[in-house]
Amino acid sequence: MPLNTIIVPYDFSDCATDALRVAASIARGTGACIDIVHLYEQMTDFHTENQKLREEIEARLEKVPQLPFLEGLELRKFMLRQISLTEMFKNERIAQADLIVMGSHGATGLRGIVGSNTQRIVRTAPMPVLVIKHHVQELQVNDLVFASNFSELDVEKFEAFRPVIDLWDPRIHLLKVNTPKSFERSADSSKAIDGFLQRHELRKFTATIYNDLSVEEGILNFAREIDADMIAMATHGRKGFFHVVNGSLTEDIVNHTTFPVLSVKL
Repeated sequence: MPLNTIIVPYDFSDCATDALRVAASIARGTGACIDIVHLYEQMTDFHTENQKLREEIEARLEKVPQLPFLEGLELRKFMLRQISLTEMFKNERIAQADLIVMGSHGATGLRGIVGSNTQRIVRTAPMPVLVIKHHVQELQVNDLVFASNFSELDVEKFEAFRPVIDLWDPRIHLLKVNTPKSFERSADSSKAIDGFLQRHELRKFTATIYNDLSVEEGILNFAREIDADMIAMATHGRKGFFHVVNGSLTEDIVNHTTFPVLSVKL
């Protein structure tokens, strides 16, 4: 399944520009079109101040394609008015995109499109979401951690990651984290991972059952140990294996790591 359209929610911040730079490098490798989307939430357009603000935003959007790293790429610019983040996917074109690339400063992020709102998109987007946490000149992914409990649904959903992962042809580190609260015998975990490998042909991979106090700590500690370039995981929203008190594990990982995180909603 090719990558044809990449969405970049854009609020003119540095971290949104970092995401756009990564989207540009992906677009160069795939020929995808980048849709730059600015969400504009104002209650009414009739007020003179609002009209002025809108014109200023439109003028700034017009200048975005002049960024040097976007040269030669196919771009479209959208300013969606009266639409909130979670309603973004009601837009038909956005709903049919193949990938979203977003910037995030984590829990203390900006109040604009990026920052703490990133988790909301991770939770609701129907397509894979790649969250970029810091400035990356050229994203290279040699070692990717795929954290999973290797249930039937997770195994099936891995297909959604493939078009993005295959861009870099990384070594894929299959990771199952065992914790005191969600303990599973090694034999059962190994059997689940074997089932995954029978279904998905991986050229370069490792498989690890990792013990830690929490799933989140296990993923982050393992990723640091192998000096990973990216973490990929399916988000289970508010329930299931990847669930913690304050929301989904994927959202917590997005908040607390500097690694790029690639997620797909189950």
